[in-house]
Amino acid sequence: MEPQVKAAIAQRNYKQASKLLKQWQATDAHNPWLRFYAAQVQEQPNRLDAAEKNYTKLLQQGTHRKVIAQARAGIERVRQQRKSLKDTALEKARSVSGADESAILAIAAPPSVDRDSAIAAVAKLFSVDAYTARMKVPNSGFRIHRVGNWGELSYFQQQLSTAKAPAFCSKVSDIKALQTFQISHFEALSPEPTVICKNADRQLGRISFDWSEVSQRVHGQLPIFEQVVDVGNWGKTVHKERVQDYAQVVDLHLPGREIVLRVCDLLYQYQKGVMLSSNNETNSRIKWNQLIASLSESTKAACHEDFKRFGKSTLEFINLLPVIHPNLDIDRREPSDWDIAFHLYSSLCYMSEHKSY
Repeated sequence: MEPQVKAAIAQRNYKQASKLLKQWQATDAHNPWLRFYAAQVQEQPNRLDAAEKNYTKLLQQGTHRKVIAQARAGIERVRQQRKSLKDTALEKARSVSGADESAILAIAAPPSVDRDSAIAAVAKLFSVDAYTARMKVPNSGFRIHRVGNWGELSYFQQQLSTAKAPAFCSKVSDIKALQTFQISHFEALSPEPTVICKNADRQLGRISFDWSEVSQRVHGQLPIFEQVVDVGNWGKTVHKERVQDYAQVVDLHLPGREIVLRVCDLLYQYQKGVMLSSNNETNSRIKWNQLIASLSESTKAACHEDFKRFGKSTLEFINLLPVIHPNLDIDRREPSDWDIAFHLYSSLCYMSEHKSY
């Protein structure tokens, strides 16, 4: 039976080879060459994983020196073929219109039942070990995996999604095009909410909307830093930066208008607009909490609150991106990448829900 199988494979008559292998299996199911030739038949673009699995099993069994040598050669062929297919696909992706645009690839947390397969997909696609891949797949929310050109990252996104590793890719130009308005205060919360807000050019305007237009809320805490003087080794004065406070920020996404309304506790004008407390409360923290409670009661839109973990992992990518303005006028001693990180988080939440990539 072996000569006939070899002849069929040599002629690339894989249908005949599969038929012969089934006949061979019926009479000699434990012959290691049977698995070897089955793997050879599977050395096709859409069955490379199965071929590699069979070759690996032959190595694990390790009962026949010649079979082991052939299995090692088979694994190398599979890896070379996989690399060739990847290089060809990447070359094609880099040639499409807009492929050179700056973009962001994010990996989202998969369902628990798919986590192992998602980790395996990341390891295989980016040629990293299992431990590194595990660190790249979040347990909740999503994280930026890399920044680069749109063509290449969109290819990676498609490959990950096919392998049950949720991912999405967004162009930086789309993030910049998403209009974000900074709310000064609410003139009304019901029945028709109305805000006085500033656009990116700091021009004041008024926007009225319906709560049903809000598809998502995004919450975040942004650290406010201060410079302190401490005494270091040998009594030397040391200047350090530490967190003094946190700015509370909430974004409301209105995809029907393709806009984001952003409100911050440090920038909200509590003395204007709708009354947030019925007992002449002067404490801005209490008024802010009342505002957030009113927003929560008014809309049942999905709420994203995973910014803290996202923000820490995002800081290393910001210098690799084109300049992005967060449209958040927090009074700081100097600009902070945390403001940009929150803008990216909110924008990517928006893109992942309302853009198809």
